Amino acid sequence: MVSLIDHRQIRSPGISWSGRKIEGIVFDVDGTLTDSIGAYYEVFREVIARFGIQIRKEEILEPMATGSLIWDRIIPEDFPDRDEKIKQLMDIIPKVYQKVFQHVHPFAGLESVLKRLEERKVRLGALTSSRAAAVRPLYQHSLAHHFTVVITREDGFPLKPAPDGILECLRRMSVHPPHAIVIGDTPLDIRAGKAAGTLTIGVLSGIGNQVQLEAEAPTAIIKDVSQLLSLLLTGKCLVPP
Repeated sequence: MVSLIDHRQIRSPGISWSGRKIEGIVFDVDGTLTDSIGAYYEVFREVIARFGIQIRKEEILEPMATGSLIWDRIIPEDFPDRDEKIKQLMDIIPKVYQKVFQHVHPFAGLESVLKRLEERKVRLGALTSSRAAAVRPLYQHSLAHHFTVVITREDGFPLKPAPDGILECLRRMSVHPPHAIVIGDTPLDIRAGKAAGTLTIGVLSGIGNQVQLEAEAPTAIIKDVSQLLSLLLTGKCLVPP
């Protein structure tokens, strides 16, 4: 169990970690900042049920972890009028998102972590490959103001593992990649961070499991974002290999 941190020890600005001065952090959102992973299953379960198809949770989570198309997993190739049905489903999804994501919340302890990082003058960004609805919980819970930049799918950047969104976040944050960390819950997050030239931290609070994240060789892995300060201040990896 991770011991509580005496936050008096981190009042001085700046964080040095893994041999670098850390000036900025780019967070993934789903499964990293918010407990939204189950919500995605609910969205697709409700939408696809309109066509009489039942799905399993892993049929949604695996494509999300690997970047493959969810439709390829849940709609049979020989399904009648498949392309037209997919188009209809895509039109329905935004409305279902709005309803389901009302029940998504930031992870416990997130606000304290963000405040302590700001005290150390670390600039923060949030990047998601999901729709703008994914970041709404940050606004609803008065956390969005902690982030210098928030980028979603609607902003039009190539999705992870492409590094474009991360590099744009860092540009707006005025942080060079070698002085930044990318934090996320999937192999795609780790690949994108590496491609951008940042340090990387995997979290086990979302889709990716420890084996999947370790295969990408991130700089470190933690159980969830509440352990981030302990990692950065002690230099110890909080998830044993």
